[in-house]
Formats: sequence, structure tokens, C-alpha cells
Amino acid sequence: MPSQPGPAPVERPSESKPTPVTAPERLFNLVLALVATESGLTKADILANVQGYRQRYASGGSNESLERQFERDKDDIRELGIPLETIEPPDDPGSNHFLRYRIPKGLYDLPSDVTFTPDEVSLLKLAGTVWREGSLSGESRRALMKLNSLGVESSEPVLGYAPLLRTKDQSFEPLSKALDRAQVVAFLYLKPGETKPARRVVAPRAIVQHDGRWHLYAMDEAVHAPRTFLLARIVGTIAVVPHPIPAPVSDGATDEMISRVNGTTDSVRALAELDTLWVGNAARVVVQPGSDAAVRLGARQGTANLRADESTEFERTLHFTDLNILADELAGFGPEVFVDSPLALRSAVRDRLVAARDAHANALPVTSPGRTMRRRTPPLREAKTKPDTQPRVAGDQLTLLLSLVPYLIDQGRVTVSEVAVHFGLSPERVRGLVNLIALSGIPGETRQYLHGDLFDILWDEFETNDRIVLTHQVAIDDSPRFSAREAAALIAGLQYLSALPNNADTDAIASLMAKLTRGASAPPTQVAVAQRDADATREVVQTALTTGMQVEFDYLNARGCQEHRLVDPLRIESVDSDWYLRGWCHLREAVRTFRLDRMSNPLVTAAPRSTHPADLLLPDTLFQASTDDIDVRLELATAALPLLSDYRPERSEPVGSGVRTRTTLRVAHTHALKRLVTGLAGIVTVLEPAEARQVVADWAAAGLAQYAAAEPMPGKD
Repeated sequence: MPSQPGPAPVERPSESKPTPVTAPERLFNLVLALVATESGLTKADILANVQGYRQRYASGGSNESLERQFERDKDDIRELGIPLETIEPPDDPGSNHFLRYRIPKGLYDLPSDVTFTPDEVSLLKLAGTVWREGSLSGESRRALMKLNSLGVESSEPVLGYAPLLRTKDQSFEPLSKALDRAQVVAFLYLKPGETKPARRVVAPRAIVQHDGRWHLYAMDEAVHAPRTFLLARIVGTIAVVPHPIPAPVSDGATDEMISRVNGTTDSVRALAELDTLWVGNAARVVVQPGSDAAVRLGARQGTANLRADESTEFERTLHFTDLNILADELAGFGPEVFVDSPLALRSAVRDRLVAARDAHANALPVTSPGRTMRRRTPPLREAKTKPDTQPRVAGDQLTLLLSLVPYLIDQGRVTVSEVAVHFGLSPERVRGLVNLIALSGIPGETRQYLHGDLFDILWDEFETNDRIVLTHQVAIDDSPRFSAREAAALIAGLQYLSALPNNADTDAIASLMAKLTRGASAPPTQVAVAQRDADATREVVQTALTTGMQVEFDYLNARGCQEHRLVDPLRIESVDSDWYLRGWCHLREAVRTFRLDRMSNPLVTAAPRSTHPADLLLPDTLFQASTDDIDVRLELATAALPLLSDYRPERSEPVGSGVRTRTTLRVAHTHALKRLVTGLAGIVTVLEPAEARQVVADWAAAGLAQYAAAEPMPGKD
């Protein structure tokens, strides 16, 4: 069937009232124009002729605001990894007036040798979902859009798995941007054992997650040597240093040459140094058998279990990278743990217990007579919003348009519903995108956006049969490359997933990471996650899940009670370094969430998983509110509020000048509260209810009591 006449040429402002052009439409037409030109376009050419600018262009008048808009658009395009080049005039180098801009198609298109199998696409999509929260979520979302442009349908994942890597540290986003832009930054850093932060000026080289925490690997400008900083200890804002002090040529050149010769990146070097530190630091602790500490510390990576007494206690050797972080963790276990060595760790734990005990030793004035622990009815859960109905930034919209065009070209003839399913969009949104594409193009030789300069489709098929057939394309026909940050997000996600037994083929993962590196418009940002081996419990649970069998295990719940559970596994989930099983518990006859490090003696049974109702849905969040939850009022330094983000603090209000904040947490029981507050001794104080304060004070005092007998006598070593 012949196509109907396409849209009429877009009229100039002088001929009719200008039609508003959205930011994504303007950026899309700008990319098309810059890809289509080989010699480049000057700023004047772009402002006067490209759709989205020309409607506002004043010939012979002032275009300052439009020029500023173009400068912002250039930054936005480069942020998306699109290789926008600037060409100086050969006869007038250094002149900004005659600079020309273009996007080389060879650098824009995904290389032809970068292809992905259905299994690889499935794994990459899973790696992309790792960043559901945090500053790399946008990059991973756009990377998956570009992956969809290839038209490769993913194979069904073998494992029901919902991974999550978070970047809670406020410094992560500005530091990762500084890393991309090769900027030098300054920040205040609070070293362990010090009360006042010191200013550090560094050139970021890599951001890595090791042992569940994010670290910055950077060249310290003060000592002219690489240093590693824990992001949790960076306080205040990150400032870009306008006139950085260059690193010494000798040190910088040496590091660069080592990287090139050995193929070692900064992220690899940073993780290797942290691994060396982790192996070299060991603590010996004594734990109560059957306690939460015994179960959870026993499940830690690299833990050596040494039975000290058959009936009363266990000794364990724990490896660590940071003494103070380990001290926080061990203090939270209160009387369940005694630190034998090193003495510095014992002293640090003891100091935390003293601080927690003293802060909660005395009763505070009650704010209302007779106030007790208040339990609340959980609020109704909000309906889940479809991803495609949420507002999108122009960058997401532009990436979607650039990904949709090559997909439509490759498919030849495809229905709106098929496109909607493939890209995870609503049919209405797909129709809107197709209409936008059909109205876009390049100025052409006449600068008039004539019919041959625009995309075109079979309009009868589109309007009558809801089918898309692209009959004419402009400028682009291949999938775009990944940006440096998009590739980095997927690579780090793959590293995180490599701990799963099904993904243990390190050669296959290395090959996939190499493809992402070749398919990126620039070297991937140095963001990496330490790879850890899957532990025995995770392997057993995964086997039960993939084979459809029930799993049984002994479970120490959060209240400290040991129970035997029989569970139909439904999904494995993770949050950073913590792993969970979501499943149907036959003891509770309901869906429950279990921490893998609280399990012991896991076993795949011979019984297949039970059949459950088709409408059995797993909640979107790991932990659900309950009518038994308790309101607890806390006070802490305002800067420390991110430490409580997992508990979703409510009704936060500043105290005095705002340096401190009072907030409310909803906790299931005081057993969890005492661990939280004791582990944050000196940072968080319980205000009310009085019973909660007493629970924390008693827990800290019990933990402290066991150190009294271990104190050396005066005058003795």
C-alpha cells in the first residue's frame, strides 16, 4: 500500500506562529543534524536552522539566551556519552566564532563486532537492575534502553533474583562526576580517632565497593601519592578545585606506565590493596554459642571458626579492613561478643559500650504523662506506579529515541504492542515517540526540513492497524554506543552478580565486560565491586530455587529465637553485601523474608515446592510495616541521618541551630533497636519511650561487664 503524504515542512517563525518544541525533540534534532554533517556545523548554522533553535532565532538580533541553551545542550549530549567533536578553523585556530561541531558516525555507532547472545542480554539486564536506587540508576536504565535497540530477546533467567547495590553516601554522585571529568576535588575527611575533620585535596581515580562499603581511590595532592578514603567518613560537600595543583610528573607517569604495561586499572589496583589490607588484619573474638553473633559472624567471608569450649563459647578469627567499622559492628552484639585481640579493637568496642551505656543511663523528662511504646497501624501501601508513566528527564527521552530508531529499522514491520513489551513502555507512549520521530530530521540543503529530510512511516498502517513500518530514515541507522558511566554501571553490576553460582563462569563474565568496554564511547568510569565467592548457604538456597524443591534450615530470628523452617523458595534478594531468601514459610503459612547469614544447616529436601495461588504477590520492599511496630524517638547529628536511611526515619525536625536532628523510627522490637543504637554509640541517642532507653542501657552494660574481668591489674602488662 503506498504511503500517504508525510507531514508538511515545518514552517519558519516568520511564516506562522512558532510551535513549541520540547527539550527531547530539540536534542534529537540536534544529534541528527550533527551526525549527518561531515564537515561540521557552526553555532550560527545550528541556531538558525536546526529544529528547536530556529523557532527562537532572531536574525540580526540578540540570541544570548539561545546560545546559553546550546551550551547546556552540548553538555547534556556529552553527559550521555555521545561523541560531540569540536573542529577549529585551520586558518583561524583558537577562534570560537567559527568553531564547527559534529558527531562522527564511526564513533557514535556501536561497533559491528560487539554483539550479544540472548543469555548475555539476560545477564546484562539483571546487572542493570542492580542499580535500582542511587546515582547510577539513570545510567543503567539508559544502558538497557540501548541494549533493547539491538532487538535481541533475552533468555529467561534461571534464577529468581532481585539484586540491589546502593550508593547511600552523599559524596558518591559528585565524586563519580569528578572522576568522569578528571577534576580535582576538596572535601573534609574525618579520620578514625579524631574529632575534627581535615581538608583533603585529591584527584579521584576510582570508586570501589569492598566488604560492602564504598571507597575512593585518589591521588592525594598533599603527599603526591595514591590514598584510599572511606566515603562514609567524608563530611560536608564536595568542592571542585578550580586551579588544581598537578601531580608530580614522576609519580603520575610511573602509575600510568604500570597500568599500560600490566593492564591494571586503578579500580583493580584499589581493590587489590584493600584485599591485602583485609587479609593482613585479623581479630580474635569469643562469641556465645547459638547467639546472633555466633550465626552471623560465622557466615562472614574468610571467617575461621575455632571451638574453644564444647558447651559455652566459640572463638572466631575475623578479617577486616577498618578497625573502627568492625568495632561498631561488634559493639552492636553487646554481651554476645568478647574481643580477645587486637587490644586496640577491644578498647574501641569497650569505648562504644561505655558511650551507649552512659548516654542512656539516666531517665529523660517524659514529653507526655504516661507515654509508653506506641504501636501503629501500618499505612495502606500505595499502588505501584508504572515505570513508563513517571516523568523522564530529557536525557532518558533522547536515549529512548536514539534506541528506538535502529530497532524499528531492524524489525522492518512491528506492532505498537510488540515495541511496548520490548522496551517496557505503554502503547500510548510508543505512539507518541513514533509521532515525534516522524516529525524529526535534518535541515537538508534547503534548510527547510522538507519531506526527504524527515523520517517517514506508512501512516495507513500506523493509524489503522497500529503497526509501525519505517520507510525513510535520516542520519542514524545503528545502535548508539554506551557512555562511559553506562558501561561502568553494567560492569560493576556484573562483578556483583559474579558471586552467584550460576554466574561463576569468570571467563564468560570477563568476555562480556570486554564487550562493554569496546562498545563504550570512552573508557568506562572506574567504578568496581569486589568479587566474592558464593558461600555454601547461598548455593543450597539457589539449588532449591532453580530445581523447584523445598528447602529446610534452622533459623535464628531477629528476636534471638532459634526455629526450624520449611520454605518454598520464591526469590533470592540482596542489598549490598546482605543476602535474603523470600519464600512461603510452612510454619507461618505466609510469605516471609529470611537473612541467609541467620540460617544454619540448610538442606534441599526431596519434596517439590508447593503450588501457590496465582495471585500470590511478593511485596516490592523486603520488610513490611506491621501493627506491632514501635515508634522510637531518636536524636543524632543532622549529618548522620543517612546512617538511618534503611529504617526510613519519619517526622524529622532540627534541634536549635540545626546541627542536631530529632527523628522517629518504626522498629519491629527493641531487640533490633539495641543493636542499632549500640553500634552507633555516641552518634544516636534514644529519647523515648523510656523502656527503649533502658533496653539499650542494659544491653551496653551487659556487654561492658565482660571486659571488667579482662582489664589488666595496675602495674602489670
